[in-house]
Amino acid sequence: MRTLVFEADGQKLKKSSSCDFAGIAKGSKGYLEAKFELSKDWSDCLIAASFFRWGKEYAQPVINGKCTIPPAALVGNEFYVQLTGLRNGQKIPTNKVRVEQEG
Repeated sequence: MRTLVFEADGQKLKKSSSCDFAGIAKGSKGYLEAKFELSKDWSDCLIAASFFRWGKEYAQPVINGKCTIPPAALVGNEFYVQLTGLRNGQKIPTNKVRVEQEG
């Protein structure tokens, strides 16, 4: 299993500088997971990660800061990641982050 690490500080999501995003091959299934390092803004939130490809959204629940990246999002040269948190009537979306894949 390969883990891609992202940092969420409030509504700002970015790739972690501690993670190597090079050499991701498209077409993976059950191999890539996303890990999210979350600021205190995300405490007590229900969190979902959305992965976007060709205008379609593939959402996954984030449990213990991690989720598997859906294979449908991994078929092209790139995909996008976004987090959404829900807490007491609040909705906290982040920006989308682009992740490139190789042929």
